[in-house]
Amino acid sequence: MIRVGLLLVGAWVGVMGLVVHRHVWSAGGVTWPWGLALTLLTTGALVHWAGGRMRLGGAWFAVGWSGVLTLEQVAGSGSSLVAADWLGWTFLLGGVGVLAAVVVQASRL
Repeated sequence: MIRVGLLLVGAWVGVMGLVVHRHVWSAGGVTWPWGLALTLLTTGALVHWAGGRMRLGGAWFAVGWSGVLTLEQVAGSGSSLVAADWLGWTFLLGGVGVLAAVVVQASRL
């Protein structure tokens, strides 16, 4: 049951990341991607937390998170929440990198 919960938490964080990663704040001519930073920090913190719940808990979280991104890419609805710009690529590669780093580090196989 806890595996399903971790999978759903990962999916929820993935969905929220899709929505929030494009938010920016401009001050003094500089654009700050606060949504991207919040998304990556939250993903890292929660995958670390999931790894402490059970052995491979971080992997279950990562499956839910990456499943959302996979479904979003193959949906083919004509609109995409992850654009092919630096914010989108940083979200995709940074998120997968954070997940991989925490899951591999916490692996107790």
